[in-house]
Amino acid sequence: MFKIKRRSTLLLVLLGAIVGSLGVTSASAEKATLVNTGKNVDVLIHKVDIRKLSNLDVTLDYPTPHQFRQGNYHTFKLKKPVKITDLNKHKTTTLPKGSIVAGASDGKGNLTSISNPSLSIKNQKLVFKSLRNWDRSLPVSKNNGGAQQPYTKTNAFSDNSLALCPFLSVKSNNPISNAEGLTLPFVSISADSQLVYHTKGSQYKPTRYAKIKKFKLTHSSITYYLAKPVKGVVTKKVKSGKTHLYRVTFKMGRVFQALFEDADSDGYNLTITNGKQEFFVYLNDLGWKYVGSIRGTTGADAVSPEDAQAATDYIQGLY
Repeated sequence: MFKIKRRSTLLLVLLGAIVGSLGVTSASAEKATLVNTGKNVDVLIHKVDIRKLSNLDVTLDYPTPHQFRQGNYHTFKLKKPVKITDLNKHKTTTLPKGSIVAGASDGKGNLTSISNPSLSIKNQKLVFKSLRNWDRSLPVSKNNGGAQQPYTKTNAFSDNSLALCPFLSVKSNNPISNAEGLTLPFVSISADSQLVYHTKGSQYKPTRYAKIKKFKLTHSSITYYLAKPVKGVVTKKVKSGKTHLYRVTFKMGRVFQALFEDADSDGYNLTITNGKQEFFVYLNDLGWKYVGSIRGTTGADAVSPEDAQAATDYIQGLY
């Protein structure tokens, strides 16, 4: 079985790539018990503006202490074509000038990775045809200039140069799970404002999706109105003028841990509700350092005062 503790983003990506390339969609594994971390934790996390949900996907920079590294969902508009490759660097394709991408940058105007399910449907199909089944692609050149122009439009995909929704995995006690959708079904939002439901966490080809016709943002919720229902996603049919749309509303729910029989943990996660339907996002290092410090973790999971303060400052900066 896989039991991943303090997982790095790179490890998750590599595991996702391996699972995807092998066509594996499930694994025999010990089931976990999902345990809520307490209302006091929920209240503090819920102070974060849900439009900044993707900013919860950060890791601590080592060996630089007490500094969080930018996550994988900042959005950019390509000023020129960018040649990309798969994680094995065996195949290549080119994203055209003007493409909208979500990814990570080096802070110097260059993309270091791109989230494939966050691309437009057209570009997703291009990438899938050329690179096959990968959740992430890499620019061939380090000096690619792909992050020189932040994408500043506010729409169903992005707000203030940040993707509104990272991968929302279906909530489960399957321990092989994370915000990258390693084995579990997940929802993503494409750059051309489509809501996509992926039936398997290791399958990144878009097959079930619907155009987002309208959207509404508040501090605590993201509401999408779809042109048609998407199988796997709970929607409510509502009237819109002379026609009907299908409403999906995401809100923050309980913060929880997946605990195994030996009391080991897979980390902290944030539930994202859609009515009675539940998804989640993995809180990565921020969970260990922020939620862990609130709960007073000890031993191998002890949080230093410096890390706890850095995490607190970061969270409060998202209010």
